[in-house]
Amino acid sequence: MADYTLRQLEYFVAVAEAGSITRAASAVHLSQSAMSTALTDLEGALGIQLLVRHHAKGITLTPAGRQLLVASRQLLASAADLRSAAHGLGGSLTGTLTIGCFEVMAPYLLPELLSVAAEKLPNLELVTTEVDMADLAEGVANGTFEMGIGYDLVDDPRLKRWPLRRVPPYALVAGSHRLAKRRKVRLADLADEPMALLDLPHSRDYFRQVFADAGVEPVVRYRSTTVETCRALVGRGLAYTVLNLQSAVPMALDGHPVAAIPIADETPALTMVLLNAIAARPTRRAAVVAELCRDLFGDTSAQ
Repeated sequence: MADYTLRQLEYFVAVAEAGSITRAASAVHLSQSAMSTALTDLEGALGIQLLVRHHAKGITLTPAGRQLLVASRQLLASAADLRSAAHGLGGSLTGTLTIGCFEVMAPYLLPELLSVAAEKLPNLELVTTEVDMADLAEGVANGTFEMGIGYDLVDDPRLKRWPLRRVPPYALVAGSHRLAKRRKVRLADLADEPMALLDLPHSRDYFRQVFADAGVEPVVRYRSTTVETCRALVGRGLAYTVLNLQSAVPMALDGHPVAAIPIADETPALTMVLLNAIAARPTRRAAVVAELCRDLFGDTSAQ
């Protein structure tokens, strides 16, 4: 029986991600017939059916195909890691690392990470994708991302979590707000005022818990899926909000001043984490970038 090749696995991953043999073949500059033959040979070598072909409607993965997709991504990542190690003997790290980042955290973390990596790891390409927490967890687990950066909000047994630091919540009010000069504030002091809620899956449940622990029922007047919209509403004096990561600049995007105030109540902090798939052995690239993340974003007081 013929053995499979890395090239066949690359084609299989391309088809699975494109959802179509035709689109995948075009993306890798291969004829459709050659792509189809490579997939048939791969199925023959492995002795299982990976795809169900639908005439003019693309493909779907079989249950075995879905499992092999995860393993294929991991094997291809390890192969690329070996190639990078060989090329980098006596020199710098090379290759490509795919990173998923929780969309709320991305503006605060990715620019610094990419800037420092460009200086320290000039031959390593970091490909980043900003997603919600559910897609981040699934992407890391199925091998779409070699590593993830997010909050410890998703309980997924397929993932390893490596804590970076705890991020407590704070209240954000307009610069002209009556409490803007306070050193701390209790959520009860804001209970009767309109709130702008960061309304994302997992995040909204966390903020509900923050208020529940403080014994306060917020008056949610506005909802947004972006931090900057919440900050802009606050800057306009329309509401207050509760967030975790703080901007270095005390104003909204439209220039209106805002004030961040620590919360005096006993409230749960979020934990910033690195995510890896339990089923995957971290590549050398991932290990180096993970260490860089710890240096940049880790809790220095605990080091």
